[in-house]
Amino acid sequence: MRLTENNIYQMKKTDYKRILSKYSLSGFALGLILAAIVFLLSFDAEIVQQYGGGFGNLLALMPGLWLVLLFPFLFAIIGYQVANVFVRSIRKQNKRIKREAGKTKMVLGFIDSLRQGNLEESLPDNQRRDALTKALIKLREFMVQSKKDQEQRRLEEEQRTWVTQGLAQFAELLRKNNDNLEELSYNIIHYLVNYMKINQGGVFLLNQPANGDEKYFEMTACVAYERKKFADKIIGWGEGLVGRCALEKSTIYMTDVPENYVNITSGLGEATPKAVLLVPLKANEEIYGVIELASFHAFEHFEIEFVEKLGESIALTISTVKTNMKTSKLLKETQIQAEKMAQQEEELRQNLEEMKATQEESERQALEMQGILDAIDHAAISCEFETDGTLISVNHNFLSTFKYRPEEIEDQNLRIFFFKEDVGELDKILAQLQEGQNFRGRVRRRTKLGEEIYLLTTYSPVVDNDGEIMKILSLENDVTEQVQMEEALKRSKDELGVMLEEARNEVKGHFKEIESVKIRNEKTLEGALDAIITTNKEGMLEFFNAAAEKLWGYNRSEVLGEHVSNLFSKDAVKNDTFVSAFVNSNGSKVIGERKEVPILNKYGEEVPVLFLLSEAEVGDDHSYTAFIQNVEVELF
Repeated sequence: MRLTENNIYQMKKTDYKRILSKYSLSGFALGLILAAIVFLLSFDAEIVQQYGGGFGNLLALMPGLWLVLLFPFLFAIIGYQVANVFVRSIRKQNKRIKREAGKTKMVLGFIDSLRQGNLEESLPDNQRRDALTKALIKLREFMVQSKKDQEQRRLEEEQRTWVTQGLAQFAELLRKNNDNLEELSYNIIHYLVNYMKINQGGVFLLNQPANGDEKYFEMTACVAYERKKFADKIIGWGEGLVGRCALEKSTIYMTDVPENYVNITSGLGEATPKAVLLVPLKANEEIYGVIELASFHAFEHFEIEFVEKLGESIALTISTVKTNMKTSKLLKETQIQAEKMAQQEEELRQNLEEMKATQEESERQALEMQGILDAIDHAAISCEFETDGTLISVNHNFLSTFKYRPEEIEDQNLRIFFFKEDVGELDKILAQLQEGQNFRGRVRRRTKLGEEIYLLTTYSPVVDNDGEIMKILSLENDVTEQVQMEEALKRSKDELGVMLEEARNEVKGHFKEIESVKIRNEKTLEGALDAIITTNKEGMLEFFNAAAEKLWGYNRSEVLGEHVSNLFSKDAVKNDTFVSAFVNSNGSKVIGERKEVPILNKYGEEVPVLFLLSEAEVGDDHSYTAFIQNVEVELF
């Protein structure tokens, strides 16, 4: 049977009465016993015995015993009062226990509500001033604040993740689209509209007419509701919000948008956006355009910062695209000039063939040139690849230079030989080759081991009868070998210039161009980075360029006509097989192989260098050309 509070109260009331009755009866019994003892003792008194005893005689003789008769009642009253004090104490204790139990129940209920996440739970008003309830209220306030802080941190983390992912995806987008402004503009705005989940956006690029007219903004792309829009919109410099955004070079954000500012159309009708954001596309304080975004919801602060960060990346990409377009135009003009120069060279070749008096000398020069070319070809790095950079074939020097095995580069792309930051340069070169233009220049490359090397590269498209590019032929040399080749060509052109000067009167004005070529080649060889020396078969020095002067410390007037052994120490001439064969006229010289040998400069110091020796032979006349590179000096 379940007890109610009323039943419990009745039970407690009955218990209290029982206690009062028990103590009252106990007092009455105690008083009765004491009274009986007193009377029994009194009956034994001598005086009572003399009068014959009896209860009446006893009371008459001892009147004070009348009080003894009241002992049971007095003790009963005392017992009742003691019990009453005890009952009141119990009642106070029970009330305190009940009150504490109620408070404990309230605290446990409040804590359970907090545990279940009910942070809005309140306490009774009569408990507000209690220390425990005040502590619980502070605990609830702390938990509410902690929950708010945690939610704020989660929100900030989500925003940072959103921005980071967006920037990474956008960087990949810009990397893939960097050769067409219209396509780039559409991809940019399409990406922004989708990623930011907004309704409309447009890209306005700045145009600066070459004829000096005032610059203006042209809408190159517009997207609304994930659909490409075709809009022909021109805005003058400084006009409207777009012009103001560019002029002030700062972001414009509006939430109070005029009704007719822009209409967003969907299948459900037309509406005015709630917020408009305009961000300038600037890099190095130069404006390239403006991005305008419209949405039915307000832009968050982190979203505005995200678009501003993208604005700088977009501006840099647009700058690169415009530079590429200018470069492409210049390359085309260079190609036309190269064709004209090729035509002039052909005319020069025909004139040279008509020079009978100089035919023998020309043959000697050709043989000498062939020896130089053989040395260069021996060290050349060559390969063939598709127009997209996919390798078709490579030679042994290519594999040796880049430290790959044949199976490792099969069907690979040239990009594996470039550092990541130079891949953009390769894309530009491939774009130039796809247009049928040649490329020649110094290129930084990467070996399998990640080493940095530099090659002087020539890429030439190979076309079929229909003018279609079949493949690209690559001929590459390290800078030292290429410079050596240029030096050798200059020396040959220099000697050819002397020959042309002697025959100038016979061929009238045809040798004016030959003289010009001679002077240009002479300057090219003289300005070479690597040392070049030439000896005859007796070992006498016949050519000593400026780089050789710098390497040895001698002036050419001090060594020309002297024996080449003066450029080496006696120990090197005696102990080094390569040097010994080179300085001795009867020695079997090592041709076409690069060797590291020590040389002796003017100050008596031995310097390690790389030596490559080539031979030219015309009849009994032998000449040896050495290409020398200081191994202690970095080429680039």
